[in-house]
Amino acid sequence: MEVLSSEKYLIARAKKTADPYTAKAWIIAAKTLFPNDFGVQFEAYEIEKNGKNFEEAAKCLSYIIMTFQNAHQTPASLLNEISLMTAALRVPEGTTTPEQEFYVKMFQYISYEVQHKILLLTAAHSNNNLDHCRLILLLLKRFPQAISTHAPRLLETLVQNIAIPSFKEMLVQEAIPLVFNRTPELSNKLVHQIMAVCFEYYLNQMLSETEDKVRLTAENWRKIFELLDFCGKILKWEVFMPYKKSWSKDIYWQKIIHIVQAAPPRPSENKQILFCATIIFVLSLQEYIQFSHLKQKDNDIEVILMEGLKEIKLDIKRHQHENVIEIPQVIVNGLVNPDAPNCLVTAYNCWQLLHSNEILKADFTQLIFCIPALSVWIQKFLIDLSVYVGHHDETHNLLQSQNARNMTQLEKNVRLFGLALIQGNINVHFFELMNSILQNLPTTNGSYLQTVGHSLAPRVLLLMPLTKRSILHYIVQTLIILLKAKLGDPECTNSLMGNMLVLCQLNWPHESTMVEIIFEIIKSRRQFTYLLFTNYIINVDIIEEFMYIWQNCPDVKLEIALPQTTSNLAAAGSRRIGTRGADKGVKEDFKQIIRQQITRCNEDLDELIVQFLQQQHLTILQNIFEK
Repeated sequence: MEVLSSEKYLIARAKKTADPYTAKAWIIAAKTLFPNDFGVQFEAYEIEKNGKNFEEAAKCLSYIIMTFQNAHQTPASLLNEISLMTAALRVPEGTTTPEQEFYVKMFQYISYEVQHKILLLTAAHSNNNLDHCRLILLLLKRFPQAISTHAPRLLETLVQNIAIPSFKEMLVQEAIPLVFNRTPELSNKLVHQIMAVCFEYYLNQMLSETEDKVRLTAENWRKIFELLDFCGKILKWEVFMPYKKSWSKDIYWQKIIHIVQAAPPRPSENKQILFCATIIFVLSLQEYIQFSHLKQKDNDIEVILMEGLKEIKLDIKRHQHENVIEIPQVIVNGLVNPDAPNCLVTAYNCWQLLHSNEILKADFTQLIFCIPALSVWIQKFLIDLSVYVGHHDETHNLLQSQNARNMTQLEKNVRLFGLALIQGNINVHFFELMNSILQNLPTTNGSYLQTVGHSLAPRVLLLMPLTKRSILHYIVQTLIILLKAKLGDPECTNSLMGNMLVLCQLNWPHESTMVEIIFEIIKSRRQFTYLLFTNYIINVDIIEEFMYIWQNCPDVKLEIALPQTTSNLAAAGSRRIGTRGADKGVKEDFKQIIRQQITRCNEDLDELIVQFLQQQHLTILQNIFEK
């Protein structure tokens, strides 16, 4: 039979008795005789715990921890008990078991000093990094005064393990908000790492699919700017600016310029420039991309950046001056947000700054290209950037490269069409592009372009919605400009003038001045032949002008139709319909043609112009190149 020591004997007697009061009496005796015996003290705690006595159990546990915390090896039973307690403290309120609820209530009766030691003891004996971080977080939540002591190590551990999603989530969602108002002392390198990790996290959240994307996006940008302010205070940066969705992006850019001007002689080493410029770049780019996607009823409409149209001299050899960057004027059309040009220009300015030296460029590349979801935005931006700075060959290469893999064939063709014009590549391929575009026009009508160019600025760019009317208007205006270059030629043909009249009908009276010039040429020549008149001229104003010439300019000969135009003209044989000659029947035929064309004035002009371009593109090509 085993001989028990005095303390073990007293513990055994306490355990054997069924009467709690008797058991308690045995333990009180044991505690009095052996106050430094762990077994006695822990049995006293067990009795109080089993009796659900929160306050007494808390006193017992507190005494044990304060007495035995410095022991060479903390007893396993104590470690297990505080482990169960800290686990219960992490369980969300309302989901605890009765046993966990006891630990939570008992913990409230333990002094702050002992609570602190419990959490530190648990963390120190944790073999799992994630559990250790959770315990330190729990400690800091309950004892904010310990932030300056324990937060730096916690943040460093979390940053070192960000490849594991749970560590990154804990850093951004719990650790950073916890230390926001009690800024600890951190190394510059750690602050830079925290800024980069959180920036990536919030951006990925914004780019992920969600039902409430607008609210989430605004909320995440607010957090990014708050984080910038938090890190700036630690690093003693000049205060930046808060996030205000309504503010023009140029306001932020002006602040960045101020920071750059106030920076030390080697601004490439100033991380504030890196982070501020990167944040404003992505903010501006995101809004620019957002403005490049329109919603009209159930249809998604892309918006693309195109060269504005201007008077050109057709030069087959193409003189390019791509080394000189002309800052263009960017004009919006249709429902495009008026702030879109400002977002584009700010993104461009930030991009230029971040590529102004090798150190900034390398840091920016590392920061931005670790966010795969941004790649689609960057691809579109690089194409529009080359358009913006007028690097036409680079634009062409990008459109033919993998950078354009997310672009529809229609968008690519429209961009290449505009590019061919500005490069002077007016050839058969140019018209093949035009025909391909016309065969695949969007179903969304949209509206004609309010502005297609003709600005006093050296260069004009258009933010153009890819709608049926916008694209058709751009094509028509392109052809009008090309044909207009030939209009001043004394030898310009009737075919060219007639084709121009057809094109000028679109978006009437936008080109009414051009029509007046054409009619003056017709009157001066006293002759005009255009046998496609009955096929394509349905604008009332143009028809009435022909009627006026017929009535008031008898010396002007008009030949505008073949006899088979109407069934009533069959008897005229192969004779052309004109306004001169003794045949009164011919004049009646002319009046009939005019009446017939007027009845067509409400036809779908868009479809008529599309048909004209598809059927007569070779004639137009001939008009452009004829001597």
